[in-house]
Amino acid sequence: MQIDAVRNPDGIYINTQCFREEGLHFMKHKYYTPDPWGSPGWRDYWKVQLDRCTNGYSTGGVRITGHHYFYLNFAQIQISEEISEKVAKKKKKMPDFWDGDYNYYWSLEIARYGILTVNETTKEERSIIQTLSTLEQAQRLKAELSKLQLSITIEPDYLTGGFHVIVGKARRKGYSYKNGAICANTYNTQPDSLTLIGAFDKKYLYPKGTMGMASDYLNFLNKHTGWRKSREFVDKQDHRRASFKDTIDGVSNEDGYMSEIMALTFKDNPDAARGKDAQYVLLEEAGVFPNLEDAYMATAPGLSAGKYITGQIIIFGTGGDMESGTVDFANMFYNPFEYGLLPVKNIWDDNAEETNCGFFHPMYWNREGYYDEQGNSDTVSAIADEKEHRAKMLKNSSNGSVVLQKRVQEHPFSPSEAFLTVSTNSFPVVELRNRLNLINRENLNVIKGQPVKLFKDETGKVRAKPYMKDDEHPPVIWNFKPKTKDLTGCPVIYEYPIEGAPKGLYKIGYDPYRQDKGTSLASIIVKKGVHKYSSSNDVIVAEYTGRPEDADIVNRIFELFIELYNTEGMHENEVTHVRSYFMRRKKLHLLAAQPDRVISKNVKESKVARVYGCHMNDQMKDAGEKYIKGWLLRERDTDENGNVLTTIDYINSPGLLEELIVYNRKGNFDRVMALMQVMFQEEEEDLEKEYGNSEKSNNAQDAVELISKLFRKN
Repeated sequence: MQIDAVRNPDGIYINTQCFREEGLHFMKHKYYTPDPWGSPGWRDYWKVQLDRCTNGYSTGGVRITGHHYFYLNFAQIQISEEISEKVAKKKKKMPDFWDGDYNYYWSLEIARYGILTVNETTKEERSIIQTLSTLEQAQRLKAELSKLQLSITIEPDYLTGGFHVIVGKARRKGYSYKNGAICANTYNTQPDSLTLIGAFDKKYLYPKGTMGMASDYLNFLNKHTGWRKSREFVDKQDHRRASFKDTIDGVSNEDGYMSEIMALTFKDNPDAARGKDAQYVLLEEAGVFPNLEDAYMATAPGLSAGKYITGQIIIFGTGGDMESGTVDFANMFYNPFEYGLLPVKNIWDDNAEETNCGFFHPMYWNREGYYDEQGNSDTVSAIADEKEHRAKMLKNSSNGSVVLQKRVQEHPFSPSEAFLTVSTNSFPVVELRNRLNLINRENLNVIKGQPVKLFKDETGKVRAKPYMKDDEHPPVIWNFKPKTKDLTGCPVIYEYPIEGAPKGLYKIGYDPYRQDKGTSLASIIVKKGVHKYSSSNDVIVAEYTGRPEDADIVNRIFELFIELYNTEGMHENEVTHVRSYFMRRKKLHLLAAQPDRVISKNVKESKVARVYGCHMNDQMKDAGEKYIKGWLLRERDTDENGNVLTTIDYINSPGLLEELIVYNRKGNFDRVMALMQVMFQEEEEDLEKEYGNSEKSNNAQDAVELISKLFRKN
């Protein structure tokens, strides 16, 4: 039934029940059409419904996609129904129309086909638009997008189609239902199609994951609709195919619609979907998908033909399930264009106004109890309610901060909240993400960081020669996940040393890599302390990250940084080639002594005595994380609006920020480890000042002084 309007002049949805009339009819009568099976009226009815599920449905000036229509009318879900003000019960019914779902399904459609196609412009219109100037074309594309009145913004450059999609979301938004509907609808409307549902572990696929939901929908279609499709050949929990046995001349053959849905696990096998020509590939629970990037990069080529995509990958993950896969998920979510994923304007994170990210479904879209019967989200009330809930948790819980962090992660206002890793990361992730957004938006790392060549002049003095714009040099590894195959790396200086700087003003930490194995990078962090005649204090002034073929190249950079900044360098001493290098060069005196006081304070009955550098174990990492967190949150100043500025607001290294955001004990976080060495060096100095000579003799320091004298004599 056509109606006059589905939105009022203010953009508020009205009359949205018109999109789900068939589903509502089924819920009331337990059938879709009163026409007898096989009759002309029956055939006409199911022909119309198939067209709507394939091409979408327009009424009252609003159009929804085919997948959205199928979901509203043929995909029963478990939904909460209010019994009293504070009590609800679960009931199986057709989904409500939600404004958040409208955003999601249209984003998928635009990403794949482009705004002109989904808005049903004619071929002639499209050809005319394509001949317009760049500006005119962008304006037209923007105008076409505005007709949909989405709550998200997509730049005109990205409205041409050919993109995959990555989705971050709050918990309890029904995406297993929504994506299961995509799978079932594709199976039902696209003959010979293949839909793949993948996860790192099969427990995320069935019986209750997306594969389980899709199977339930297929059974429902066979029982209640005119689209019954037998599954005589393949009907397994992880694989369904629409086909039947056709016997000709006594020979049985497989025939039929031949569409299929298959579940795949990518554990220990990122190539599980390589070469498979699918209509859709859904990658579930990205936050617990440690080889997500590898799986995506192996799968994507099979869904393309030249510059065109022939199928679409949809990656989605939930706040609260951010563990081993968070690194890949966050990297891809915040760098969508680099991976061929639809870039969406980041309207959620602070300092991210000019940046793009993936599609995000915040907690305040369609929060239970905070949307009306037409599907309009009451975002203001939802946000206020969640803030009140968080305040109560913090106040009343004995372990308030940890519990609150988990709550924030599961019910996020922004992507940065969703990507919290509660179990292993105590760093202030949201604040770090905001700083990273600002750096990316304004290119602060490039503006403030100068790639340099370190060398000694004819007098033996260390110099840092800046590379000019057109000078060839190894690429700087700015990011946690290197974006270049050349891992040689290049030193970067944010602030040159003060002329005549006193020894010890600067501290240097070095996390080396083992020469013979692994993929870990080496990292060096140079940090400036407090100097009364300097305008900048307690900041990172230089860094290096890379993995050249010869580890001594990094050892050399470490040596030159030490001499340039007139200090001693602390290194992770389980990698023995560092000490060997400095011994060969008779420069052991440039290495910082083992921080005995720090070790004694944090490690019970430590028996490690390596003279130079610092070892790393869980107890030392505990200490290092604590020191880093304290440093990050140190209040430094206020901005023009009176907001407190912390150390975080003075970090210009995107790679370090990225590592701090996704840090855990299992991965390689080389910059963080180098920063820990700096923290140990500073803490050792503070403890020495605190206790002075009242403590017993420092064995490591005594050994250093003795060895240094011997080497200087020689």
